This record gives sequence, C-alpha cells and structure tokens, in this order.
Amino acid sequence: MRIIHPSGHKCSITDTLEIAKPTLLMSLACTIKKTSIDTMKPSMKVGVVALVGVCVILYQYHLSAGVRFDQLNAGDPGVSYGAANVPNNELEDDDNSYNKIIEDKIRAAVQWVQNVHGLSPDLQNILVAELINQFRKTRIPSPLHLKASEDFKLKQRTQEVTTINPSEKIPPLYVITPTYRRPEQIPELIRMSHTLMLVENVHWLVIEDAKVPTKEVTKFLNRTGLRFQHLTAPMPAKYKQKKGVKPRGVSNRNRGLKWIRANATEGVFYFADDDNTYDLDLFTQIRRTKKVSMFPVGLCTKFGLSSPVVKDGKFSGFYDGWVAGRRFPVDMAGFAVSVKFLLQRPNATMPYRAGFEEDGFLRSLAPFEPREIELLGDNCTRILAWHTQTKKNEPSAALDMKLYRSTNLVELKQQIV
Repeated sequence: MRIIHPSGHKCSITDTLEIAKPTLLMSLACTIKKTSIDTMKPSMKVGVVALVGVCVILYQYHLSAGVRFDQLNAGDPGVSYGAANVPNNELEDDDNSYNKIIEDKIRAAVQWVQNVHGLSPDLQNILVAELINQFRKTRIPSPLHLKASEDFKLKQRTQEVTTINPSEKIPPLYVITPTYRRPEQIPELIRMSHTLMLVENVHWLVIEDAKVPTKEVTKFLNRTGLRFQHLTAPMPAKYKQKKGVKPRGVSNRNRGLKWIRANATEGVFYFADDDNTYDLDLFTQIRRTKKVSMFPVGLCTKFGLSSPVVKDGKFSGFYDGWVAGRRFPVDMAGFAVSVKFLLQRPNATMPYRAGFEEDGFLRSLAPFEPREIELLGDNCTRILAWHTQTKKNEPSAALDMKLYRSTNLVELKQQIV
C-alpha cells in the first residue's frame, strides 16, 4: 500500500526521521551507553559517530525541503488529503506497511555505516535491534493515521466553535434592476451579475420594460446561479408616446416595490441600474441601513459627483449638478432603503415624472426628513457607485439569409439586437 504524507507526497526516509527523530536519537544514546564507548574499538566508534551524523544530515535536509508534522495546523483545514474517511482496516494495513518501511530504513542505514566505516557485526546487530525495539515501543502512528486524527480534532473544534459562536444570519439584500432590450443589455447584465455573485444573500429583481420576458435574458439569468426574479413592467403607453424626456425605469422599479411588499419582511433594497459600476463594499455597507441610507455617486451630472454634503461629521445639504428645487437632489444609485421602513409606508411609490423620480419616491416615504439620512461610504468620503454608462451602439445589420442560412451566424445574430 502507498503511504501518503499529509502534504500529499509519498513518505521518504526524511519523513521517517522527522517523526522518529527524538526516539531514534535517544535509542542511539542508550545503545552507545550499553555498549560502553570506552570499550569500543576505534572502528566501532567511527561507525557510531557516522550513523549519528547520517541521521542528523538527513534530518537537516528534511527541514530545508520538507514539511514537518508540527506544521500541520498551519495549513488550510479545508484542504482534504484523502485520509479523513479511510476505513479502519485500511489504516491498520497502512500502519503495518509504514512500520515495515521504517524498519527497513533503519537496517539500511546501519548497513551503510557498516559497509563504509567497518562497523563490527556485533555492534551492527545491537544498533538495529535496539532502534527497532525503541521504535515499536513508541508506536508512532503513520502519516495517514495522523491525518485522520487531525481531521477528527479539526471537526471537533469546528463543532465547538459553531455551538459557542453561531454565525449571525445575514439579512437579505434585494437589488432592483430595470432593464430594456438593446444591444448593450446582455453585456451589461453579465458585468453586473459577476459583481452580485460576490455578494452574500442577495436576491436580484431583474425587471424588463416589456410585455413578455426576453428569452435571451431568461436564459442568461438561469446560468448565473444567482437567486433572481425575472419580471416585466412595460412603460404605460401614455408616457411612451409622450414627446421629450420620458420617465424611464419607473414602471420597473414600482414593480420591484410591489414584489418586495408581497414577498419580503426584512433586509434592504437598492435600485441598481445595469449600466453602473459598483464597489463590493457598497453592498456590505448598505446592509446596515435602518431607514434610508445615502452615499456618493461618481461620474454623475456636470459636477461629476452627486453626494450628501457632510460638515463636522454631520449632514448639511446636497451636492448635485441638477437641483431644480428638489428636496432630495440625489442620484438613483445614491440611496438604499430598509424593507421594514418601506412596509410601514404602504403608499410609497415612484412618480412618472422625468428627472424627479428619486425626489418623488423619497418624499413618498414621509414622515422622513433629510436630517434622518444615514451617511454611508465612510461618512460620504468614498465613492462606491459609478455612472460608467456604456456607449450606445447602432442596431445590428440584418443577416443575409441566402448566404448564411446554414451557418453559426444565424444563432449568433439572435443574441445581438
């Protein structure tokens, strides 16, 4: 049977010496004492010294190139080396094989000293017998047995820690993302999904401005492995037909609020557009929201920044490139709201008023005053959300089906708007 070292390598003589070093050296001392150095012949003295030297040299080499057993706990306890679930009969077979290997190594080492330095046969036999006898008395377990024991102890420690300090439940984070069919839709959803994959206990509400879900979006969401809801909420016709700036994303966000009221009881929700870039620390910080939290947004408006103004550690106003008489002149990506706080305000909604969506929604959370804002982003000194909007692309040219009907381009074109 192959003997497996906890580092994943086969056992060598250096591994053996590492485990048995104290016993072997003690045994050598005892043996030398029994045979009395004073009565040894010169060749016998040279042989004993050489044997001790071989052991020391091999041990020092092992220290420079190997892994000691006293370093096991410094490794990654989550890495499995294949010994944790080994049956007992296999462990016993392994011990027998392991003991035989060590005894053979002892005989070989003593034999080498005898061949090189002329150790007398009598002293050779005494050394071999004494070293093997001492080794058997100590019953040093094999590396596989040691690993099984370490795994058991680790499991016990883990259970104790779990019992004494159970991990607190992380409240859910609901991310509401409006989206609509366009050439950049899937690439931007891919980028955002990769961010959310790194966030714990997140529930992604992807809401399309459409009457029916887009197949490509559904297929993509199923591949992410994220917990999600794929909903639709088309913009009402009266606003879609209106000239000028339209209240985009309002129907989507109100649909998200409706879903939260029907399905959530705790946690925090956040309006996250798919064309923004988010620092992971943002999601960690907004989980602390008790009512409404706010934080800076970069690359926003002609000022390049939208943020609460903080003076002497306290809120003192807003900084935004477009105030327009708004009570809450903030960006959509610049605030988060507690689910419980929303549920206590059943009439809170986002108005269909272009440019005033954020202000109208925050006003609808009344009673709520600007002085009650919870300042995040390290007291609004860090930008954790950015308006990195992707440039608009022209629609993909139609495919010439006469030339490409039976090619891969047909399937590819279905993925491009």
